[in-house]
Amino acid sequence: MSSLVFPQTLAEIAQKERARRAALKGKKAAVITNADLARLKKKPALEVPLPPPAPVEEEVVAPEAAPPAAAEPQEQPAAAPRAGEIPVPPDLKTRQERWDKAKEYVELLTLKMSALWQQLYSLEDMTAKDAVQQSIAETFIKLQKAQEEETQARQDLEKFLGQQKKDPASIWVR
Repeated sequence: MSSLVFPQTLAEIAQKERARRAALKGKKAAVITNADLARLKKKPALEVPLPPPAPVEEEVVAPEAAPPAAAEPQEQPAAAPRAGEIPVPPDLKTRQERWDKAKEYVELLTLKMSALWQQLYSLEDMTAKDAVQQSIAETFIKLQKAQEEETQARQDLEKFLGQQKKDPASIWVR
């Protein structure tokens, strides 16, 4: 059936091939070998930098012979609320910030886990896969701890807000 639709002879096909090759003459063709592919380094599609570790609080011991003015830092007066603003208790603000930071860290670690899984599935070299699997395991442990911290911060904030609601003397806004 195809011979009736496109009746080409072998001579016509050969003539077209010669014309195609003549048009390509002078152009360089890229030849990729298996050795070239082995030297190719694969990169992850997404790299997520870890946030800097939280600073470790160290207890500072004041020397005994220090003058009393230097031993006690003067308290800064609290900034007065602007017109139309309701003052936010400092505990509420710190608890909200703690919860927000914990949520952000969980999201970051989740994104990193996705990137590591994507990298693992794209690799063919077993030694590289071992290193990625190790990173996945470490990140998973960090993610579990971060999720626990986020849950604890949320519960702490909710508990604080519940106590504030019960206290009739305080005004609160969430």
